Parts: sequence; structure tokens; C-alpha cells
Amino acid sequence: MSEIPVYDLSEILKDYYKITWETYTFSSAKKDKFCVYPIYKSCSNILFIMEKSDILGGIIESIIVLSLKNGKVEQTINYKLKNKIFRIIFFDEEKFTLIGYTTSLINTKFGELKIFSIDLIKKEEKLMYSFIVELSGLNENEEALIPFTIYVLALNKRYIMLVNIDINFKNKSAFIVDLYNKSEFYLDPSITDNHSIFEISFAEIKKFKNRDYLFIKTGRISSDEKRYYFNLGKDIINKIETLLIIPCEELIQDLNSGVKPVLSKYLVDKVEYSETLSFLHYGKLNYGFFYSIKNYSQYIDFPSIPYVKENFLTNITDIFSFDLETKKCTYIGSLPLPSEKIRPVYREDNRYFLLYSSFHTYLLPIKNLFIKHYIGTNEISFFELPINIPAKELIEEFYFLKNFSIVITVNPEEKYICVYSLNNNMPIGKIKYMDEFFSLIVNPETDELNAIIIYPRFLIKCDS
Repeated sequence: MSEIPVYDLSEILKDYYKITWETYTFSSAKKDKFCVYPIYKSCSNILFIMEKSDILGGIIESIIVLSLKNGKVEQTINYKLKNKIFRIIFFDEEKFTLIGYTTSLINTKFGELKIFSIDLIKKEEKLMYSFIVELSGLNENEEALIPFTIYVLALNKRYIMLVNIDINFKNKSAFIVDLYNKSEFYLDPSITDNHSIFEISFAEIKKFKNRDYLFIKTGRISSDEKRYYFNLGKDIINKIETLLIIPCEELIQDLNSGVKPVLSKYLVDKVEYSETLSFLHYGKLNYGFFYSIKNYSQYIDFPSIPYVKENFLTNITDIFSFDLETKKCTYIGSLPLPSEKIRPVYREDNRYFLLYSSFHTYLLPIKNLFIKHYIGTNEISFFELPINIPAKELIEEFYFLKNFSIVITVNPEEKYICVYSLNNNMPIGKIKYMDEFFSLIVNPETDELNAIIIYPRFLIKCDS
């Protein structure tokens, strides 16, 4: 087994001091404070942003890209932005270009969204699109605050989908912008009767077999809140929830053909007041406890997307999978648990199971033993770690990768994270979790770990 390279991002951020989470959050010192985290990663590149704490929220100060080949960092780019960018929504790995956007108030009656392209090689930024929104009217003292909430999603480097949902808008709208010819395609927001895309609560784009998919959840109330109000017998306004999975290429083809997209065409499932549903944290044995469609990887390694539907009357949560290729749903099984308490569902030879800890956190004699609970049959088997974890360390995550299986532990007393190889009792990395974190670079096609990146989480400038 080859040695996995470990890179420390601190070495290219020598103009900054590392600080703890408490200092970043609670310090009243008048110094610029920065947060660092990855927003995109593949087997070739990992894209970090360094975000400046601001009264408007996070504003991206710098873009950092590590380019890897055969597990080695071949190129490092550290680019300081010229414009105030709130979020990056697209990264072209071949041309090293980005798309980002910012929002601002013009006055109490109008706001503006600007979309920029950013060329990291030429070190150029270009305004691609500007959109004026009319507001229903704000108080003068609100003018310094973030003016509105809008979902901005890059279907590709040319087409951007916008859904403006904020209560401050005079008129809500959903449309797709062609950045090349500056045209706008307005969408019918309706998903089902009395429910529209303006109830969006989650949206993210993921890639499977070089095709991009837009995942959307609607329903503006969380599962635990909805369950609480239902059990009290109280009525709520936002009763309906839906899940949609939209192939981005198909949506663009419809627009170019003059066909107005129908969102109900992409409906995966729908529930009313007595149920709730959501995309499920999912994984395989080679991706660990917290591998989910919300993680930093933009790739989906398996065509089926699991989701859960909880019924408040029966107190049962059903688990389904939606096949991206056949567009069909399959029932997996049921569990007597609230939907938000179900751990990730794993796949093994077309069977689905949960992985439980077989102990209370502090019952140390059996802390290395885990239970595999197969959904549907309720069959159980056991999984035992082949290494010894020190008594003060708690197991947090597993990654059973083809070339390098690891386990992640946390020592809550001494406040550090350890990364162990399952073939070696000695830690291969030790990280202070109050001011550092790590990212695994995994090849989605081979399920192999290419590198481990350690990065500082919170910073201040050395000359501040």
C-alpha cells in the first residue's frame, strides 16, 4: 500500500495567524477575521475560499486552488478577489474560471444581483449579468443589512437559474439567464396544486457520469417542527413538501427547443401535513458516516439517491431510492425512527443497512465493535475495528477506501482529531479541531484516496 501524501494549507497562508473558533466568534477586537473551507473538490482539484467576516455576512476575500496529479500537488493558486463576491457557484477545472455573485441594496426600493466571471490564470474579473429586483419597501435602518434572499444555481457555465423568494420582493419569480446573450427564460413556478418552487428550502447541483443534476427540496418547515405542530393539532401554512431531481442538460435542451419546462415532470415525491420527507445522508462502506449529498464532493458515485418519508400517524419512516437513470423509485424498508435521526444508509451487494455503535460513548471495553443493521430483513452482523483506539478518543468517522481505509477520532479533553490507517495503530495525522480541519481527496471513479489536505479554519492577518 502506497503512502498517502498529507498537505498542510497553512504553508501557503504564511501572512495569517491561526486563531481558535472562540476567538473568531466572540472576540470584539477590531481585526479582520477570516474563515477557510473547501467548496469544491475532485481527484484533480480542490477549491478553497477564504471568507471575511462582515456585517453583510461572509464576503470572499481569496480563492485558493490546489491542483493534484497522482496524489501530488502540482500547482497552487492563491488569488485575492477585486470585487465583493458572496458565493462561488461554478468552477471550470480545465480553464480555471469561476462564476460568483453578489447582492446589494441600491436604495430601500430596489436591490441588485451581479454575476461575475473570474479567470484565475489571467487574474481578471468580468461582470456577466446584472439583475434589478423591486422591493416591497424597507425601513431606512434596514438599508445596511443583506437585502434579500435569492437562490442562484449554475446549470453550467452559460445558464444560471435564479429563484427569488424573499418576503421583501414585490414580485417573486423563477427564471434562467443565458449569460452569453443576456436573455431570460421565465419558468412556471408551479410544482403541484397550491405549491410552487417559491417554497424552496434546499438546492444543490451534483454530477453523475458527467451529467449534472439539480436537487431541490421544497417545504419551508423542518421535520421536527412539522411533527411538533402536527402532534399538537395546530394548523400550519406550509404543509406540502416535495423532492425534485432535474437533469440540467435536459432543462437547457427544453429551453433551446422553445419548450417551457414543467417542474412537475421532475417530481420525485410529495407529502402533505401528516408526513415529512428529505434527501437522506447516504454512503457506501468506502465513504464513511457523513458522506451525503450535502458533502463537499460534487460527484455521485451510485445512480440511486435515497430519501426518507416519515409518517406522523404511524411513527414509521419509509426509506426509498430514486434511480437517476430509470427515474423510478424503489422501496427499501422502514424504521421506527424520526427521519432526522436515521444515520446514513449504506449499500453492500445491493443490500441496504445502517451502521450503529454498539456502546454508549463512555463504555470503553467494547468501543471498537459496531452493528450492521440490514433494512427490510432486520438481520444484523458485526464489524470490529482491527486497531486499538486510545481510551480518551471517540470514534467519529470511517472511510473504507480501496487503497487506504481510515478511521477518524476526536479527543474532547485535549481538543484534537486523529486520522488513523486501519492497517496501522499509529496516527497518520493529528489536527487541533478548534483551529484546523482536514479534507480527503478521493477519486470518485476508483474509490481511492489520493491525498489528505489539512487546512486552518480561522485566521487573522499578521499585520492586523
